[in-house]
Amino acid sequence: INNLQLDRAKWIRAHFHLHTRADKEFKYSGEENSFVAAYVDALEQAGIRLGVITNHNKFDFNECKALRKAARKKNIALLPGVELSVNDGANGIHTLVVFSDEWITGGHDYINQFLNVAFQGKVPAQYEQENGRSSLSLIETIKKLESYDKDFFLVFAHVEDPSGLWKELDGGRIQELGANESFRKYTLGFQKVKTYNKQEAGIVDQYKVKQWLKDWYPAEVQGSDPKKIEEIGRGKHSYIKLGELSFPALKFALSLPHSRVAAEPAKHQGS
Repeated sequence: INNLQLDRAKWIRAHFHLHTRADKEFKYSGEENSFVAAYVDALEQAGIRLGVITNHNKFDFNECKALRKAARKKNIALLPGVELSVNDGANGIHTLVVFSDEWITGGHDYINQFLNVAFQGKVPAQYEQENGRSSLSLIETIKKLESYDKDFFLVFAHVEDPSGLWKELDGGRIQELGANESFRKYTLGFQKVKTYNKQEAGIVDQYKVKQWLKDWYPAEVQGSDPKKIEEIGRGKHSYIKLGELSFPALKFALSLPHSRVAAEPAKHQGS
């Protein structure tokens, strides 16, 4: 698939946590044949130029293909992904895995091949929902993804909420992960950071996490986590400075969060 070009590096609205009709939690009561067009229209109306499809422990190859094709016509890029319930922490950790096109080119679907391994011994009905738990820990998940020799990165979903990285792990464990080379290499985002400097006992906030992670901290990004079309794009925004609408460009931008990731349009108007 050719990447959607921009005539120069531009700030665009990106969305890192999209659910679709393929997800059990998503409610859609419209005409079956209208779903793809209605979904892409909602992305366009929200001003989203790049999004990641991240259904719970599920990747629907055909639906993704149809949505991507329709989105391209409106100059919107959709990247394949999954919201993986990783077997770590008290309740599992919801991890948005963002895949490069290599995982689904030439009619191949390595994403589902990976999911079959991550949920070994279980059938889809047992795990294709938000409470499913994989059989791999966080570091095991990264190692397994690496073994496919295809590019990917991780964004941790709703980090402060149940099943979020900050909520599920204690400071010692977060420090341990922060010292892990693979974790740092592939973790490019924390989604939905809300608490910045409370400095209260029992509350994990950005200040504490930055102390635990020492000299490293990824980009903070947003995503509306929609359970129906009307919810697409609600809430806080993320803007990314990109030269093209593609996985490599997004990965590059997220690795330079101070200069290429912003929360407010005012910060980048005219730049």
